[in-house]
This record gives sequence, structure tokens and C-alpha cells, in this order.
Amino acid sequence: MALRRSLVRSFSTASSQVAGLNVAQLREQLASPVLNGKPTIKMPPYLKPSQLRPTRGCFTDEFVLKNYVWSAVKDGSDPKGDKARLYVYMVKAQNWGTLLAMSRATVLFILSHFRPTKSSQALANIEVDIGDIPEGKTVTIIWRGKPVFVRHRTKEEIKAEASVNLAELRDPQTDAERIPYPEWAVFVGVCTHLGCVPVAGEGKYGAYLCPCHCAVFDHSGRIRSGPAPLNLEVPPHKLLDENTLYLGDLRALGK
Repeated sequence: MALRRSLVRSFSTASSQVAGLNVAQLREQLASPVLNGKPTIKMPPYLKPSQLRPTRGCFTDEFVLKNYVWSAVKDGSDPKGDKARLYVYMVKAQNWGTLLAMSRATVLFILSHFRPTKSSQALANIEVDIGDIPEGKTVTIIWRGKPVFVRHRTKEEIKAEASVNLAELRDPQTDAERIPYPEWAVFVGVCTHLGCVPVAGEGKYGAYLCPCHCAVFDHSGRIRSGPAPLNLEVPPHKLLDENTLYLGDLRALGK
């Protein structure tokens, strides 16, 4: 019974007070005309009313004008605001410079994936030792992933190819146009018909024969019979000396 009485007493005390006010005080507050009007804001003494509702970020317009932008204008040292304008331009220039630098780095990063690797660039230009190739012999080397025929031509072959009638050729070219060094004939060993690899030392002229569709080329790499429409490709090359053949971009030689 004593417990029940204490619970009832505490409940009645709690119900008679709200926020520390009893019923009489609540009635007095509700009847006050202040509640029907604009409520007053109580703030600490170290805050000003304008700091409760800043108009620009966490700073008021007055604070920004006084401390950042127009201080020189207000005190008369910079009546036209040139210093403030210069400050704004410097900030914008830094932002744009950072943006351009990041854009440039992004573009270079993307373009770097389309450039050939260093290993591919190293194989793009090669030097071949041809001092051990005897006359009448053809050697096949690999350049840029393609077979290349290097033939040491005999005097008879040079004379025979120089006397060919151009009217008989499907892709007319003189021997001098195709062979800058008469003793050395250099061709890409890929048939111009369907990309097969011809066989050296075969065919009617004993030069090159494509076994797929019987395209026949002479010792100048010119198509003489068969379905191939064009002559064999002549790669860019140069004799560095009597024993060294250079294949690749001639501009890399710097000569």
C-alpha cells in the first residue's frame, strides 16, 4: 500500500508540472500576450544578432566587405577597387591553371596508350649484316613483323632486269626506280594479291613465286604473271657501308 501511495503521489506531481512549471505558471504564460506576437531570441552576450543568420556562408556581407574585398575602397587607399579586382583575377588564374594542368595530364595519359611500345620502336629500325651473303643468294629477315627478302644480285640479273620492256608489265616500274643499289634487291616478302609469302628462287624467272595462286615476280620484285595486281613493296633502306644494310625510317639517320 505504501508503494502504491508513493507512485500515485509522484504521478500527480509530474502531471502537475511541465518543463519545471506548475499549472498556475503555465496558465500565466499562455495568457501572456507575448506568446501571440514575435518571439524574442535570447542569445549569449558574445554573439551579435547578425551572426545568427549569416547572409553569405558563415560570414555576413559586412564582414566580407570589410575584411576581404572593399576594405581598400572604404578607407580610400584604392577608390576604384583595382587591388580587390586583382585579387579576384589571381584566384581565378590559379583555378584555371590547375584545371588546364589536370586536363593536359589526362590527355597525355590517354594518348600514351596509343603510342607504340619501346620494344616496337626498337625493332622499327634495324641494321643487317650483309657481308656474308654471296652473289645469287637470297636471305629472309624479319622487320616490323614482316618477312623481308634481301638478295645479292648477279651481274646477269642486273642486266636482264634493266632490259625489260615496261609495256609488258602490269605495274610498270624500271629497275632503277625500285633498286637504288643494283647489287642489292630488298623487298617485303608479302604477295600483293592476298598477303601470302612468296618462295624465293622459284618461278619462271627463278626469283619469287607465290605458291597460293601462282603469282610470279622477277628479280626486281615486279609482277610478271598471276593474279597479283602490284609489285612487291620496297621498304625504306640504305647501305651504311659495303657490309651493313639499314632498314627503317631514314630520318632517324639524321643524314
